[in-house]
Amino acid sequence: MFTLLMQDSFTSEGIDKQIDLPGSADYFTARNLTQEATTHTPGRGIKFEWFNSSSFPPASQLRTFKTDATDVLNATQDTSGGFTYYASAPAVEAEVVGTAITNASPAVVAMVNTYSEGDVVRLYGTTGMHQIAGMEFTISSVSGTGFTLLGLDASGFAAAATAVKARRVPKLKPVEPSALFVTAISQASEAVITLSKAHSFVVGQTIHFSIPSSFGMAEMDQKSATVTAVTAYSITVDVDSSAFSAFAFPLSTGVPVVRLFATVAPEGQRNSYNINEVPYRSGSFLPYMHLPAGQQSPAGSAGDIIFWQAWKKEN
Repeated sequence: MFTLLMQDSFTSEGIDKQIDLPGSADYFTARNLTQEATTHTPGRGIKFEWFNSSSFPPASQLRTFKTDATDVLNATQDTSGGFTYYASAPAVEAEVVGTAITNASPAVVAMVNTYSEGDVVRLYGTTGMHQIAGMEFTISSVSGTGFTLLGLDASGFAAAATAVKARRVPKLKPVEPSALFVTAISQASEAVITLSKAHSFVVGQTIHFSIPSSFGMAEMDQKSATVTAVTAYSITVDVDSSAFSAFAFPLSTGVPVVRLFATVAPEGQRNSYNINEVPYRSGSFLPYMHLPAGQQSPAGSAGDIIFWQAWKKEN
């Protein structure tokens, strides 16, 4: 027998979602109500389930999904793209050593690893790319020999990195939304800010910039702005930067003399308040369930309505 702990719904922003729980859970399910009523190519996930069992390691899920352009339902158990249940604070992980980071867009790291899609890693010891040493990145296109940094266009860097070290870190900070590293700012009527990590900012949120002079675009430093659009790795803000000086990383040879990062942090909301999103909420609330976004993941795509339930098994 199971007892319902909590249930609710949310409209997906196309980004990962954290669900804080009032107690330990043994079963968690999420239904994509939007995709239940539609067909797409490619097919979409409809129902996602997690059980508190050794057969459901982090990022696992039992997924019910539609096939391409039909309402035919299939079911499978995934070992990636699914739920991660946090009952305690994760321990510090071991260092992993890599051999290169390409100066390309996006940058690609060569590193033998056991990481998963969507993990967050802190990079350091980046020989040849000291500008990014200490920054955190959400990784994608993960294989056993490397991964991609979608939030970093390194094509303007003078040289590739010839060595790098990494540690996997928790996806959520003690306070969410947290301050994030800025990797690019466009010169446009509405500035587009590229971030090193997949973020939790939402449209309507007020944010604050800290842009050191070594990164150029000094006009953006200490400026507040409102988010007008979001993607997984970027936000658009109501600031006309078209006449600003260009944003660019300092040279690797300038570090550590100019060892500062460009960052953006939440400032709150001027007109409304939603405790589940902004201006601030705890990212260390335990236990909680992490739902990744995506067509075949429980947080869905932007605009999808997700209904979820958490259950506790009776002793």
